[in-house]
Amino acid sequence: MMTRRDEDSSQTELTRRTFVRTTGLLAGAGVLGAGASGRGAATTALDDDFLNFRAQEAQKVWDRGYRGRTDRTIALTDSGLEARHPDLGPWNGIQALVENGEVTLRRPDEGTAADESEVFADVEGTPTADTPKTVGWYDPGTRYGDYDRPRDPNGHGTHCTSIMGGSGRASAVDESTVQQERPRTALAAVVGNVLGYEVEAEAGTGVFASAYGEAIELRIEGPDGETLDSTAIDSDASTTDNVVVEAPAEQTGTYTVYAQAAGNTALSAAFLERIAVGAFLDPDSTAADRTGEASGLHTGVAPDHSLVCLQGLSTPTNDLGANAEEFARIFNMRAVNMSWGYVGGLPLGAAGGTLGDIPASIKEIAQAGVLTCAAAGNAATPANGNGAPGIADECLSVVATGPLDGISAYSSGGIGGLDEDADFRSPEPDDAYMKPDVTAPGGYVTDSIIAALTGQPDTPESEQPPIREYTRKAGTSMAAPFTTGVAGLVAQAMEEDAPSSLSLPAPADAGLEDVYRLKQAILATASETVFTAAPYHRVKAPTYDFGGRDPYEGFGRVNPSAAVDATTRELSGTSEETVGLNLPEDERAVAGYVQAGPGTVTAEVSFAGYSGGEKGQAVENPHVDLFVYDAETPAQFGEPNILGRAQGLDGNATVEVSLGRESETKTLYVVAKLVNVPGAVNGTDVQARLDLTTSVEDGFFVDGTREDDGSVFTGGQTNQVDITVDPSEKCRTRDVVPSEWTVLAEQSDDVKRVEEADGVQYVYFRKKAKADTDTTYSYFVEAPDGLTFSGAYTFGPAEVDPGSGWVGVAGTSDTNVVEGQNTNV
Repeated sequence: MMTRRDEDSSQTELTRRTFVRTTGLLAGAGVLGAGASGRGAATTALDDDFLNFRAQEAQKVWDRGYRGRTDRTIALTDSGLEARHPDLGPWNGIQALVENGEVTLRRPDEGTAADESEVFADVEGTPTADTPKTVGWYDPGTRYGDYDRPRDPNGHGTHCTSIMGGSGRASAVDESTVQQERPRTALAAVVGNVLGYEVEAEAGTGVFASAYGEAIELRIEGPDGETLDSTAIDSDASTTDNVVVEAPAEQTGTYTVYAQAAGNTALSAAFLERIAVGAFLDPDSTAADRTGEASGLHTGVAPDHSLVCLQGLSTPTNDLGANAEEFARIFNMRAVNMSWGYVGGLPLGAAGGTLGDIPASIKEIAQAGVLTCAAAGNAATPANGNGAPGIADECLSVVATGPLDGISAYSSGGIGGLDEDADFRSPEPDDAYMKPDVTAPGGYVTDSIIAALTGQPDTPESEQPPIREYTRKAGTSMAAPFTTGVAGLVAQAMEEDAPSSLSLPAPADAGLEDVYRLKQAILATASETVFTAAPYHRVKAPTYDFGGRDPYEGFGRVNPSAAVDATTRELSGTSEETVGLNLPEDERAVAGYVQAGPGTVTAEVSFAGYSGGEKGQAVENPHVDLFVYDAETPAQFGEPNILGRAQGLDGNATVEVSLGRESETKTLYVVAKLVNVPGAVNGTDVQARLDLTTSVEDGFFVDGTREDDGSVFTGGQTNQVDITVDPSEKCRTRDVVPSEWTVLAEQSDDVKRVEEADGVQYVYFRKKAKADTDTTYSYFVEAPDGLTFSGAYTFGPAEVDPGSGWVGVAGTSDTNVVEGQNTNV
């Protein structure tokens, strides 16, 4: 049975905490405590780092010109969507139905049929507060109710939608009211132990505060003295020193924000570094981050993408799969979020039949040109696999992290899933589902994700509290929509500004290959976090995989800016780059593309020095890895197709990739990823300055292929590998083998020696490859044996050396999967 994961297995919801102090709060504090009115040193523009962290990270993509498109949608199958919330509305009045195997449209308010041309009829031009945000609603009748308009009795779907595409209208900051201060004081030193800030707000707007410090609580008090909202940093387990509070203003008047010691901590520990307070704009007066005219405190990742909700879980997913081409065409759908799945998982995957038909539906959705992003699950155990829909090959399965990239303890992961109805002895790759794919912010229990709060679905808006509030949840359910929003922005960039070899067609014309290109752009630019987030990983610590798939974090933390740059930024010559640890401000990776025909592509990264206020913590040069990927032709199921890679343990690395003599012009991604800054971790103000150089030269060519016995192996199974190269000059040849596999050199006549370096094994062959002819090398390897070695392993690319250095051979990379222990017992 398909279920939305509950509090224990999919998400943790933290309700707002209200602390009403009846004594001692203002004793001896004068008017607002120590003369602090919050006005004397105030500035009038809100610093970006007071915004929700996802808005800070997404802002870097918005600054590149990509906020989403009103005529494109990102969708979700979930408990519903509260379109009366300003961040998710207004709704255009269109409801979708599936009747007699066809998708039809109607306007329930008018009781009339609707035409497809009406879906986007009111979204043309620059968005305003009245521009529809939700442009489609589908409810087949589920356990969440039967609604003919966007409603959400549970709240889960509303929260997820807000993360992936909320406009920020309900939290649009009125810059004229902003007060910012840097008290830099222990609250024990303040008269009355509290600082207060007055905010004038009109009815229909709101009040907020965002502060940095330690062991502090923020509280908003209304004009009548009632505490409206409060929250605190009061846990040593928290990895962020930012606390945010907000509340709707239901009456015009003076609101007061109090900064005080958190209730469960000693007064001596409370320290307020800096604080910003102010009022929100009337949401009916602004488009907020849809246009950038006002900054939303809690804006989603893709604020200008339109939204579609299919209420329910497996039922609407199957309906979407069966009618994927129609839904994609009618709603111009680019990506769909699925933050749900069956609870738990088995050490070796799903029992026969448990997967049901959801993976098949995900494939149908992908064939219609729509990428699915799914929660990996919250089964918490270290080795539990993933469940449907996250297990499907075509989707992006997402693990949750905290604010500094540490993997959340509850996230699923550890061992790939098996389809027990499949033939394990078959070499076909669909025997195994290797997940997860990436990580993204989903929060810890102590650092949860703030997004829209749903309303009461059956109560008129005028008869309930304002539907413009926010709430907190944590889970892989929150990580998936972050990635869905990123997918929407990358798709926009690829459609509008990518070279023709990468450009996405209109959604109606998109297909499976387009989904795989979009998926690869996200995977190839993700960052490994084994070192940079080492103190923050909870229970599940990833290993260094040199660009391969880790069983806990997949290919690593999603990098929105790098994914957009990879598809739209052409590299040439030398460019100055910066990567760093001061998140979310800094970039973890930098990327771009080059185009080349027959010849050799050279990419080089060199370390130019550290900068930042805490650069002294770096004790050695950074570790920066450099990759070249085939951007046009992803590996199977959209995984990264590595053409060349090099470790830069001292911040310097060079990759050379040769394209064959008959090669047409190809587009390649070049990605430099920060792996480690010795002596420092995420959250430290340290940046590494890099020079990234690319060049393309004619002269040396090499073609190549790789063949082996299959793609899925059990522990201890032997695999024969055959490498064929055809260089334009006589060359030495070597292959690259994962360090966990055993090279059977004594049984392999072509092997001269095996050397381990850079975290991999280099297999050197005895004879040189002749010029302008095929030379084939064969050798044997043995898969690692043991449950903990289950996972995906990247082989290659093979390399040749004509005398001037090792050059990667395009077409000689492969991924092999190891599942479980030796079965020959």
